[in-house]
This record gives sequence, structure tokens and C-alpha cells, in this order.
Amino acid sequence: MDRTENIVVFRFTEQASAYQALSELQRLGSSTVEVRGAMLVERQEDGTVRIPEGVDTRAGEGTLVGGLVGSVVGLLGGPLGVVLGWGTGALVGGGADWRRATESSGLVALVADEVSAGSTVLVAEVAERDTAAIDVFAMRFGAVLERRPAERVRAEVKAVREAESAAERHAAKARREQKKVQLEATMEARGKALKQRFQRPAA
Repeated sequence: MDRTENIVVFRFTEQASAYQALSELQRLGSSTVEVRGAMLVERQEDGTVRIPEGVDTRAGEGTLVGGLVGSVVGLLGGPLGVVLGWGTGALVGGGADWRRATESSGLVALVADEVSAGSTVLVAEVAERDTAAIDVFAMRFGAVLERRPAERVRAEVKAVREAESAAERHAAKARREQKKVQLEATMEARGKALKQRFQRPAA
């Protein structure tokens, strides 16, 4: 039976359970599931994102997680996180592009909407022959489990990255226009000053 690639999110009621789950998930012994990477995501009381720990089982224990899990978590920690209420900063330009990219039941928006301040989630990339092993694992820790097809999440990440590029272009255009207006105002002021100087009556 072929494996199905999924991104799974475990939501915990206790932070200690999240750390223990990460430790045990990377050692999960099952013929029906392969854990390819996992990462804890903490949402601080001020709404910002903290990444306390993660592992990439394909690159070695303790390795900084890349791949799809890293992409998803990276979005939450970047400008998109600000739009979704996960940050205290301000997004300059292109905010509408970001919002359009998340107007769906996508995984990134789901995590942002359902993870309250002060809580911790575990995001993992898995390849499953069936869902039983991960389902039982979630029940062991009393975690709420969300599962999304990896291909759908990749498409979501791509859409948000494209929105990021659009936002950057929007911001760059706004900066150019602002500089143009400032330059025109400066030149106009200098022209008026020079004109007044030559029109001043001789002593």
C-alpha cells in the first residue's frame, strides 16, 4: 500500500505534553508511518511566534527542520504571521494580497486561528499507509489532531510566497512614489526660494 504524505498538527492543553510528544514522535516505531520532520511552535502571550525545538529525522536528530514543516512554520513567523495576528509589528503594503492568500481552510490559517496565545502546537510531516498510528499517538497525549494532505499544503505555501512577492513589489512601488513626491516638493521649494531671491529689491 502506498504512503500518503500529510502535514499533521497536534494541539495540546499542556506545554509539557507538547515537548514529550515531540521527543516520542521522532522515535515512533510503526510500519505504517514515517515521520519526516517535526517542530514545536509556541504562541507567546503577546501573539508572537517562538520555535523552541524541532527535528528532521532524515537529516539527523537535532537538525534544524527544513522542508514543508519549516516552510509552514516560517510563514507563521514572518509577515503573514502579522496579518493573521501572530505578531506585534506592522506589515508595510500589500496586506490585501496576504489576506487573499489565506482566505481558505488552509493549514496555515487554521493554525493561526485556533492556537491561542500562550499555547503550543506540534507540526509534523508524515508519510502514512493508514492514519491509525498517528491517531492513537494523539489520543495518548490528549491532543487535538488536524491532518492536511501535503500536496495541498505545498500549494498553500506557494500561494502565500507569491503573495509575499506581490507585497514586496507593492511596498517597493510605494517607496519609489514617496521618494518622487518628496523630491518634487524639495525642488519646488528650492525653485521658489531662488525666485524670491532674484525678485528681492536691491538695497
